[in-house]
Amino acid sequence: MKIMYMNRRHGVVKLQVENLDDLWYLSGVINKGDLVRTKTERRIKAREDMARSKKGERRVFTLTVRVEKADFNPDSETYRISGIVEQGPEDLISMGSHHTFNVEKGTTLKIIKERWSSTDLDRLREAEKAARRPKILIVVVDEGEATFGLIRESKIEYHELSRSIGGKYDIRGRRERKMEFYGETAKFLSEMLSRENISAIIIAGAGFEKENFRRFLSEKYPELAERAVVENISSHGRNGVSEVMKRSKIKKIIEEITSARDVRLVHELLTEIGKGSGLGIYGLKDIETAAGLGAIKKLLVCDNFFLKNRKRLEDLMYMVKSARGEVHLINHRGEAGRQLNSLGGVAALLRYPGHQYGNK
Repeated sequence: MKIMYMNRRHGVVKLQVENLDDLWYLSGVINKGDLVRTKTERRIKAREDMARSKKGERRVFTLTVRVEKADFNPDSETYRISGIVEQGPEDLISMGSHHTFNVEKGTTLKIIKERWSSTDLDRLREAEKAARRPKILIVVVDEGEATFGLIRESKIEYHELSRSIGGKYDIRGRRERKMEFYGETAKFLSEMLSRENISAIIIAGAGFEKENFRRFLSEKYPELAERAVVENISSHGRNGVSEVMKRSKIKKIIEEITSARDVRLVHELLTEIGKGSGLGIYGLKDIETAAGLGAIKKLLVCDNFFLKNRKRLEDLMYMVKSARGEVHLINHRGEAGRQLNSLGGVAALLRYPGHQYGNK
């Protein structure tokens, strides 16, 4: 994300969306009642077009809407905003009418709020920093199958490639098809590297295929092989990607990436709850009590729970930060978010055991 202009006194921020992760960050910033100004398009029909059932002409113009609803869909890579038109060319659109537009990569927009909270501003700054952080690509390789896991800020993006390489008795044909499969896998890696800021490729697998594929890269795609490290695992497919992420030496590489950090934090929380140590608690009332005592080391909040309880949680976050605790918004669409939502959407890791207010 690129923040182009900020004026807190007038409640205005102008920014440009640079990638998919920015949309996730924005989904926690833009709220009902905010004003959003951007370029959009609408099909405009002249009277003669209406009489002849023509579709009309698409016109691009700038307008401002007061947000009524916003929805982020990571699968279609769009953030859809609907609202009431407050400003715009009156010859093209009626004031007070409804309008919906998509925010996507490359969109520039101006957000106007009555008050920008510290939580909102922190989220924008985090988006700026995240754009500079390199991503990690994990490739789990098996015979004729490759699972790609791109570790984004907002999620783990999976891609699968599967090809039939033939039976073990067709040695010559099997080798040819295996080389073709390696070539397709390498081509996909090259395409991902051309459009993403990827610092390292981790090639993993349970058998010998990972070493075979690494040798293929060294011979045919040395520029890819230079970035690749090999990791032995016992799982296949997406489970293999998860196994790689939990390895201690790999965790050090990816721990700053938000989606990987989410997994690590929720795993730490569930471990403390499972041990009954009193260092992991959940439930908003107990957590507010702990925050009042300055006992919270790390506060974990699901982003969808935050949007539903914004005012109460902003007060809680302020208390935690004032006591030098950490606040982490967890993406509810990932596995870590689903686990946190099953605990009510908010939990905390404590500085010292809190059996007196924790979950018994």
